[in-house]
Amino acid sequence: MSRQQVLLVEDDRAIRDVVTLFFGDRYDVRQAATGAEAISIVQRESLGAVVLDYRLPDQSGLDVLTEIRSSRPRLPVVMMTGYGSEWLCASALKLGVRDYFPKPVHLADLLDSVRRILSEGSPPGEADAGDDEEDDSLRLAARGLAGVVDLSIQKAVRLIQLRYWDNLSLSGLARELGMSKYHLSRRFKEVMGVTFRSFLLQTRIERAKVLLGSRQSSITEVAHSVGFGDLPRFDKLFKRYTGLTPSAYRAAPPSDPDDL
Repeated sequence: MSRQQVLLVEDDRAIRDVVTLFFGDRYDVRQAATGAEAISIVQRESLGAVVLDYRLPDQSGLDVLTEIRSSRPRLPVVMMTGYGSEWLCASALKLGVRDYFPKPVHLADLLDSVRRILSEGSPPGEADAGDDEEDDSLRLAARGLAGVVDLSIQKAVRLIQLRYWDNLSLSGLARELGMSKYHLSRRFKEVMGVTFRSFLLQTRIERAKVLLGSRQSSITEVAHSVGFGDLPRFDKLFKRYTGLTPSAYRAAPPSDPDDL
């Protein structure tokens, strides 16, 4: 049975990669960097939900939301924006958005919102937006535009994405961010839902899967390029994470995430 698809519409590639990695254990994440690309995907594919940024290079998130409502009126949409205002929140709610998050987004809350929406029992892409709109509106009004603004964790995630291959440590990262090791560890787990070590490992394994699939480097070279100096350890952790050894993955890379 295939997993539900979530469309992520966001022009910042780093944010797309982080959200995709965070959602990847539960959903298949499709990505779109523009409104036009998002509308095309919505019109031709079966989706469970859309996570939509407000500011896009070709049009606003409200414009995209209007188009989605025209072609797929019951497809649930969660909006996020770094340009929050009461007017924008009210306009999004009026167009039937199911949830609303100001940036920087608390990723655990974002995942919980999508999980809640998709667990309501509606067929994929056809969740009923009617009966729950009042409850969602009351909950959003109570929360308002308040969110967990954790710029330090957002920066930590970006540094991991950029330097996953390096000898990163929690204490070293904490020093760069001007935080204590204990505080960074606790806040990282609260915001991301996983420990720093687990997130770093996931990032390295996901990159290794891409490199193994390209077949342009040896397994030893792949291990070193993603931060593993010890080949047996790479083999052990890759198998624990994917269910396959690196050589088996390279021989027959799974086409469906459920195969992992």
